[in-house]
Amino acid sequence: MRAQLLTLDHLVQLIDPQLYLHLQSADSTNFFFFFRMLLVWYKREFEWPDVLRLWETLWSDYLTSNFHLFIALAILEKHRDVIMEHLKQFDEVLKYINELSNTMDLIPILTRAESLFHRFNRAVEAIDKKNNFPTPSTHHRKPSQPSSDASKGKSPERPSSSAFSSSVNPGTSVNSGDKSEAKVISPELRELFKKDVFWKRRASIDQGHDSPALPRD
Repeated sequence: MRAQLLTLDHLVQLIDPQLYLHLQSADSTNFFFFFRMLLVWYKREFEWPDVLRLWETLWSDYLTSNFHLFIALAILEKHRDVIMEHLKQFDEVLKYINELSNTMDLIPILTRAESLFHRFNRAVEAIDKKNNFPTPSTHHRKPSQPSSDASKGKSPERPSSSAFSSSVNPGTSVNSGDKSEAKVISPELRELFKKDVFWKRRASIDQGHDSPALPRD
């Protein structure tokens, strides 16, 4: 459970930094207010037919084996305005989230969760692509020297400013402390792309391939 809450922490930081900062100010980034939902996979949050439908969706591993975390993110995103405007303490956030039980419609939550997964996928691709770009050169080119014939008998001229080329803005140090650090995708977030389909593991066992142990029926 701790690993799931940590992954949810990283996910909210990436997808909605503003909401994360508010939760941080409310001492709520432990995400304990989602403990019950994640423990029983939202069994108490929806009507029983919707719970069965949700579980079938989660068991399918359609996008990821951790789609239940995107369900949690979808619930947060749906109620982010109320959370940011009115909830300032952990106990207020906890009370509000707990009182959502049996007040939410499943289909909009599923739709939002799927959209958030694709948004997460695009964000990871963009960060990976940016981190793979080569670092721009910061070396100055030497100023061109005037020919000996042209400069003979004349005082040397100062090189013009156009003789220099640099990728660093004037007046900015290469090692400037205000330079923002590059975003890095944590291993916990990369685990969200993992699919662990049950029937594929069962087929692998039936064929005698190595596979993690499964509970007996």
